[in-house]
Amino acid sequence: MGMIAELSDVVLPVFLCAAIGFAWAKLKFPFNNEIVTSLVFNIGAPALILATFAKVELSPTALAELAGAALAAYAAFGVIGLAVLKFARLAPSAYLPALMFPLTGSMGLPVCLFAFGPDGLALALVFFMIGIIGIFTIGVTVAAGKFSLATLLRTPAIYAVIVTVILEITGTELPQWAFNTTDLLGDIVIPTQLIALGVALAGLKVSSMGRSVSLAALRLGMGVLVGLAVAELFGLSGTARAVVVLQSAMPVAVSSYLFAQLYKREPEEVAGMVLVSTGISFVTLPLLLMLVL
Repeated sequence: MGMIAELSDVVLPVFLCAAIGFAWAKLKFPFNNEIVTSLVFNIGAPALILATFAKVELSPTALAELAGAALAAYAAFGVIGLAVLKFARLAPSAYLPALMFPLTGSMGLPVCLFAFGPDGLALALVFFMIGIIGIFTIGVTVAAGKFSLATLLRTPAIYAVIVTVILEITGTELPQWAFNTTDLLGDIVIPTQLIALGVALAGLKVSSMGRSVSLAALRLGMGVLVGLAVAELFGLSGTARAVVVLQSAMPVAVSSYLFAQLYKREPEEVAGMVLVSTGISFVTLPLLLMLVL
């Protein structure tokens, strides 16, 4: 009973918040996804990065190890995903971003926060930020067929990371007013993202599921195996190991569907990958937590 209660404390808040968004959309209540996403991405996420790292005391070595592990994991996702797609004769421009970039923000951050507290959130943010940089460089390049530096430079979270690194290196603390402000703004990110995720899932249009199921299973299975292998390779233990495994094993990111839709890269099948992988994660996530807790 103790383990079940512990798992419920972590998993249920995530799924219930997403369910609120799903029900909200199905009841046809108004939800301006563009405004919500813009607030979270441009204001909330940078504030969360600054406030989280101001709260925790993690060594630069631990953060560097996590960043290296995240880079290795994303590289492995790219190599494995590309090899499978080439073997199956499927277009990487349509499916590789979905296989390469898991849902480390909307789902990964709250899971790591509820399971491991502020230290877990800080480490999860490192994994998340490596993914954000990857999405707006490799992800956009693969989907669009061209690289856009301007898109990356318009990402506020990048500058929040730079400021955080400078503060860490110089041993400078945020003024109390700045910490209070960023802490307050950062609190909007996790619940708002989860509700927006539920709204997005409710609005996805899926035409066929056969290929989507296979690729969704690949994303989740590959994530677990790569996460475990990378954690072993880097000699990670405790919270760092758990965060790498959990973040690696998250379902397909909704952003992959948005890219597929924007650039006309099989959006219905990518939508199916998002839905199926998220649905399967309802079962796999508690099992993963039992493995790493």
